[in-house]
Amino acid sequence: MKIMCDTNIILDVLLEREPFVEDSYKVLSLCERHLIDGFVSASSITDIYYLVRKYTHSTKLAYQAIGKLLEIVKVCSVTNNDVLMAFQKGARDFEDCLIATCAKSICCDYIITRNKKDFEEFDLPLLTPTELLRQIS
Repeated sequence: MKIMCDTNIILDVLLEREPFVEDSYKVLSLCERHLIDGFVSASSITDIYYLVRKYTHSTKLAYQAIGKLLEIVKVCSVTNNDVLMAFQKGARDFEDCLIATCAKSICCDYIITRNKKDFEEFDLPLLTPTELLRQIS
């Protein structure tokens, strides 16, 4: 199974956001153990770095977080074509549109997100972390 992790899933774990951290952590653990192939978009990496640094006030912690993340998931390149396709859609949320475009380009089975409504317009299978865990067990 190949999944694209929405930025919020990663941030739930890194910033220990309750009540979401536990299931998001379990999803990333499945990726780390290579039971599923987890991806994040290259654009998500920069967002994650920025937000972790902002909330922790530490460049060192932000780099550590990205370093650990790179051991767990693969980074999906964001190509010029991906950006153009996302731009042409004129979606309400460009960042989510770009993640969906990348997920389509690498043939992900699901986008894993807590905010399914943010991705409904992109016609891709969506699961919350809890739904993915139920499906796998």
